[in-house]
Amino acid sequence: MNLIWAIRELCSGEDGFENLFDQEETYQRLIDLSDDKKEATLFAVLLYGRARPTLIEMIHDVSNYKAYAVKIQGDLVNSGMSEADAKRTIEIFYEAFGFPEHRRCDPARVGVVISENGDFRSEYQGEVKDGKAHGIGIRNCYYNGKWCDYDEGVWVNGAMCGYDSVRELELEMFENRKIGFVVDDGFIGKTKVIPAEDEEFYELGRKLDIQ
Repeated sequence: MNLIWAIRELCSGEDGFENLFDQEETYQRLIDLSDDKKEATLFAVLLYGRARPTLIEMIHDVSNYKAYAVKIQGDLVNSGMSEADAKRTIEIFYEAFGFPEHRRCDPARVGVVISENGDFRSEYQGEVKDGKAHGIGIRNCYYNGKWCDYDEGVWVNGAMCGYDSVRELELEMFENRKIGFVVDDGFIGKTKVIPAEDEEFYELGRKLDIQ
């Protein structure tokens, strides 16, 4: 299995993303699932080595991810990686979790998933697996037939997991933007909010249970 899809596979299920950081729980599964053992081993160094604390900080403050990436790559080099391998390792994380400029969508996997609940309707278009959103995609939501929300990012078995760029309508008038990291459809850490009519600010979400 392609490493990116192997990483996403490991994030499936309850607490899947948190379990990804549990070396005893997931290291061997990551190696076994991936076709590229070298890159899987590099990615494991990111998850379990000296760069781990900064990676976790970055996830909780994802709108500033570029600043964190400099330190993460430095930690990886200090762990014995080459500059090229360190750069590639952080790019693997970016691609797996849908960071800007690192989203790779396979046209062969693209489909549409529509769900409705009373007056609420969501329309997802992107990579699909077994009838669920799984991979890179976009989702538009409607309430009473009017557009109210837009997400672009990564889904894992129907739930968002990764960098999320959101547009949402406030009071049916103002379009706000949000930038944050989502796990199981909920924002974690600091989410940057950019209102249409005011100064930007941060909302605080839950903290991941990762040591």
